[in-house]
Amino acid sequence: MPRKFNNINILLCIIFIFLVLQGCTSGGKRSYEIQNYLLDYSAPTLGNLTKLDSTIRFNRFTIAAAYNTQNMIFRSDNYSLDFFSYNRWAVNPADMVADILLRDMQASGLFHAALSRYSVEETNFLLEGGVGEFFLQVEKNRKLAVICLEITLKDSRKRETNRRIIFQRKYRHEELLTEQTPRGYCQAMSQALKTISPQIITDVYQAIKSSAN
Repeated sequence: MPRKFNNINILLCIIFIFLVLQGCTSGGKRSYEIQNYLLDYSAPTLGNLTKLDSTIRFNRFTIAAAYNTQNMIFRSDNYSLDFFSYNRWAVNPADMVADILLRDMQASGLFHAALSRYSVEETNFLLEGGVGEFFLQVEKNRKLAVICLEITLKDSRKRETNRRIIFQRKYRHEELLTEQTPRGYCQAMSQALKTISPQIITDVYQAIKSSAN
């Protein structure tokens, strides 16, 4: 009997050593956790403007092919781009920008209603957007978050196609990073959008107000 138990113990030891060795060989590569980032800032406060009895709906924003990804892209020159390996945007930049602009427009209280692209309600105006630039500019002595949006406002009440467009404008801003990390990149991009968001809302407001006269 003792010999039988010794054989069992030896077998268990062999199995244990095998499992340990297998764990060591399979765990040779270090695993990294992917960090996901979202733009965020407090909705801007606009001046004392009279609320318009107009409704506006956002169409889905488009984005330039080079930035149509959740990768956090950075560039050091005009001919190349790269991205962080373990840091990503939580959603596509075009959708992320549109969602925040919609939130800001709703928070402004300047319109009877501002609706998302998912709404089926008929509205007086349509807002379309295109993200032309969305990247980190890496220079020798500084890093900048760069964003460029093209906004088109349409009057959906007009039947003639060539009369629907009220205005089309570009908004571009560069924001200096204060923290040289992917999180700092996200913070700077958030501040860049916070800077141009009130400009867009005010321009849309003034254009709709003028179209009613």
